[in-house]
Amino acid sequence: MLNKYKKKILFIGMPDMAIVCLDKLITEGFNIAAVVPPHISEPSYDFMVQFAKSKGQNILRYETSINEPDFINKIKILNADIAVVCSYNKKFKPELINSVKSGFVNVHPSLLPDYRGANPYSHVIINNEKETGVTLHFMDEDFDTGNIIWQKKMPIEPHETMGTLFNRLNFLCADMVSDFLKQYEVNPIIKSVPQPYGEFVKAPAIDSKNYGNYIDFTKDAQYIERFIRALNPFITAMTMFRGVFVKVFSADACIKKVKEPPGTILSVRDSLTVATGDGTISIKSLQFGSYMISDSRMFIEKFKPQIGEKLG
Repeated sequence: MLNKYKKKILFIGMPDMAIVCLDKLITEGFNIAAVVPPHISEPSYDFMVQFAKSKGQNILRYETSINEPDFINKIKILNADIAVVCSYNKKFKPELINSVKSGFVNVHPSLLPDYRGANPYSHVIINNEKETGVTLHFMDEDFDTGNIIWQKKMPIEPHETMGTLFNRLNFLCADMVSDFLKQYEVNPIIKSVPQPYGEFVKAPAIDSKNYGNYIDFTKDAQYIERFIRALNPFITAMTMFRGVFVKVFSADACIKKVKEPPGTILSVRDSLTVATGDGTISIKSLQFGSYMISDSRMFIEKFKPQIGEKLG
């Protein structure tokens, strides 16, 4: 495919945002000088490399660190005009950032400076935000703190899940990168503004190894319902029943007051209804252990949970 645009772009990224963005840029005829995949130790390395190769792209790898001198020299030899970064988990040192003429532009799926971090998708839903968006910003030595180039807002739908928001933001990211690079092709002077100083809402990774994805039934029902949606499907909200792990995919919240302790099963009639710190949740779909995914009616039929038993 012939390049429609002349500016040479260094593309750095990890699936899935990087796949969506890279595909759009290649389809629209941007001049991708090289693609830098995740480190070979990352699970997504093969996926990214195979996709880039299938599109006829030049792959640029580093041995140990993205900041190693040999790799920076390889980038300098490319003589790229600008670097685009989509979802990458490494900090870049000044020597790397200064190795490309117009610098490194990162694509972050939140309205910075709020929700800096690895998982803005989940945290905006958990915190009941009404909107989120995408920020294009210059990279500096820290994560998500560089000068802001452009932002675009997006509403968060009432029943948004991590998966639906992830998809919508990925396509918005791709559109914004494409529009930005078209403007850059015409005028390489990029205007930006510094991010303000202060404390802002953070968006750290939700660590399943430290039980960060386990449901806290002492929270109120509406919070728990959002928490379940915010982890569906990539992380998944978890609890325990009869010593076996349970993944909860969806639930409805009710503000009805109950006296029973949080986590107590209140009803097994039409759904699995559970007490919370304030109100109740009715679990709609779940997975029991590693072998059964079902709606709550089938779960009730097969395992016969009793009123008064507890989750958690």
